[in-house]
Amino acid sequence: METTEQNESTESDTGRSDASTTVRWLAAVLSATVGAVHFGYAPHHLSEDWAHGWFFLLLGAYELTFAVLIVTRPRRWLWASALVIGLGNIGVWVVSRTVGLPFGPEALRTEEASAPDIVCTVISAAVVLLAFVSLVAPRRLQRPVRDRVSMRFTAGAFATVAVLAGALVLTPDYTEAHAASGHSHGSGTDTLTGDTPCETAGEAVSPAQIMIDADGHDHRGPSPQVALTRAERIELEAQQTQARTVVTRYPTVAAAEAAGYKKSTVYIPCIGAHYTNFRYVMKFDPANPSELLFDGTDPDSRLVGLSYLLVSFNGPPAGFAGPNDVWHQHNANGGLCLKGGLVIGAESMSEETCRSLGGRKNGGDFVWMVHNWIVPGWECSWGVFAADCPELGGRIGGTAWDAPVGTTDTLAPTS
Repeated sequence: METTEQNESTESDTGRSDASTTVRWLAAVLSATVGAVHFGYAPHHLSEDWAHGWFFLLLGAYELTFAVLIVTRPRRWLWASALVIGLGNIGVWVVSRTVGLPFGPEALRTEEASAPDIVCTVISAAVVLLAFVSLVAPRRLQRPVRDRVSMRFTAGAFATVAVLAGALVLTPDYTEAHAASGHSHGSGTDTLTGDTPCETAGEAVSPAQIMIDADGHDHRGPSPQVALTRAERIELEAQQTQARTVVTRYPTVAAAEAAGYKKSTVYIPCIGAHYTNFRYVMKFDPANPSELLFDGTDPDSRLVGLSYLLVSFNGPPAGFAGPNDVWHQHNANGGLCLKGGLVIGAESMSEETCRSLGGRKNGGDFVWMVHNWIVPGWECSWGVFAADCPELGGRIGGTAWDAPVGTTDTLAPTS
């Protein structure tokens, strides 16, 4: 009799726990961890764009709520919601890292994968897997489990690793790096090293070329980007669609010259060689830029960017939709030094030196310019409307800076 009671007691002790209980607790810990990470990064995203910020807040709130309910009030619909929302969240992450989301401050710009979002995606995938198993095989999970120790140890190990990874990516080293990295949707500030050709090319004479760093020093760099309204984004997308037609029409210097564009600068690091068509300087038309930028001056030199040089007597032209197309002028110190329509000296050049080279200083008080880096393969990391592009260094594709003799040390990049 005593032996029978002991056997029954042993069977009761080992069989009173089922796998579904452990699965629910594991899912709760994983969901709470990823929810905490989403809450931790929500302030950064709110500072960029309210839609991204609120997405993180709502997602984090759901994940924490799920963590509580799946333990206290488990239901099939709750597992189903975890499956759907988890798959949707993973899908959004994949799209944002491959082709870019169709909305936000930098629509259709891909983001780089980083440790925090990889950790969140892996943990979310684990919750999705647990939800799938719970929905597909609920009876199997409810069977008595004999080896509870091994099952709980394994679940505990997975939970511990997830919690530690979540805590790690919430440390300042990761949160601050996340805010300052390419995750800012294409700001390009990660290319600033202090010694890139565009940063060391000389005095920045155009306000659009100046960036003030945290220490109060000014140097060349990307202009701050302002989030656009939905209407501005739609209008800008339409304008840039028109601008991209230029790429197929004038892929080389030879094609541009055949259409009436004439060389107006030699190849200059950070901005390329300019070819100008004065037919288009009186009216802003995205599909007809007055200047084309090339990686050299040979007939087969390639198009790398567009530039809109316009005459405007009432301040900078309206130009592209939104506030990010910062137009600039070259009228400091009497302006650029020109000779027969070709720029042979920067604004820093003295009038005497300009005359000695056979040129004349031209202030261009009513002339405004903005660059547009939308040529595939030459998207500028400092921004689509940046005055300088660090990818255009002193030598591109074997084409050196081909300034005339006597001007190579005076014609610094002036955008």
